[in-house]
Amino acid sequence: MSRENVEVVRSMYKAFAQRDGVTPFKHYAPDIEWEHGDAGLVGSSPVYHGHDGVHALFQDLLQAFREFEFRMVELTPNGDHVLVTVDERGIGRTSGVVVDRCHYAAWTLNNGMVTRVRVYLDHAEALKAVGLEE
Repeated sequence: MSRENVEVVRSMYKAFAQRDGVTPFKHYAPDIEWEHGDAGLVGSSPVYHGHDGVHALFQDLLQAFREFEFRMVELTPNGDHVLVTVDERGIGRTSGVVVDRCHYAAWTLNNGMVTRVRVYLDHAEALKAVGLEE
């Protein structure tokens, strides 16, 4: 199942890069939970629930930045989890501030459906979240 999970997660990043707002929702569980906690992504909540929540998160993100991209650096599968090391780069729409950093996204899947995404800035925490240790 890990190989299939990796392909699902890879397709999520491809869809985002292409600004495809439809395809990912074929793989998001209706009750998906998206948490960005200390990663400081834009938005009004550290946790978003369901398809409406994920739509709101990405709409907030795309409105806050005039340019924004995620680049997958590494995908590490572990059972129902896929840990993605991500380089993110953006330019604030009104401030012009450049964001250029790395984060770690812990994806949890069940039967090919994404049930949870948790974004971390700390690599050790992200590894622990997917059942791996440094």
